[in-house]
Amino acid sequence: MAQVMTPPVHGLAEADRSVALLDRIADTLRLPVAAFFPDEIEPGETVAQAADLVTAFMAIETVAARRTCLAYVRAMARP
Repeated sequence: MAQVMTPPVHGLAEADRSVALLDRIADTLRLPVAAFFPDEIEPGETVAQAADLVTAFMAIETVAARRTCLAYVRAMARP
């Protein structure tokens, strides 16, 4: 197994050093950096999902079905 040589992180600002170290760990484990943050949802993804939800909701033709859908979503939002 070949070793991947990454540059040293000395002399960098704290945030840059943290990013560089995380990159090195990810490279060593052969994982994307995102693998360390599995529960994070990208803000763009949340907005896209909300747009999909609104589009689907507006396509529901009956008032009763929309109320059922809304009740379901509200129930899912409660802890």
